[in-house]
Amino acid sequence: MIDIIKNMIAKAYQDTGLRIIQANTTAPKPQLPYAVYNITAPYVKDRGQPNMTPQERDGELYLTYEEQYLTTISFNVYADKNETTIDNAIKLRQWFLFVGQEYLQENGIAVVNVGNIENRTTFLVDSYEYKHGFDVQLRMTEHVETKSEWFNQVEIKGV
Repeated sequence: MIDIIKNMIAKAYQDTGLRIIQANTTAPKPQLPYAVYNITAPYVKDRGQPNMTPQERDGELYLTYEEQYLTTISFNVYADKNETTIDNAIKLRQWFLFVGQEYLQENGIAVVNVGNIENRTTFLVDSYEYKHGFDVQLRMTEHVETKSEWFNQVEIKGV
């Protein structure tokens, strides 16, 4: 899941030109403007039941587990001016609503909900840290495959 999200963030950066970094790290902050993402809900069970299917490949038996779940990612856009944070937040939000749809579909990601853009500006000691943000809820699919022991013969003993 993490690799899928990191690749999605890289594509959003490529398409919007807005640098997007992971929240809650000790890495130095890039120059303004930039955005920060935080995975606030990595796994929320979706409706329905998981699929478990056996598959035979090259004489070997594999069991495949597939389940859909929801992930919520929170984005904050920082800039030196309040208006710039609004413009960049709109640009990033539009990526999830329209610009990035082809990429998301090709990678098995469905956008469930894109929240409203909110003012998340904070007052520091003697200045403001301008930021606007929104949350995105995505539907993702988990695939797990394991090799199973294959048997050709079952012996049934009577009582």
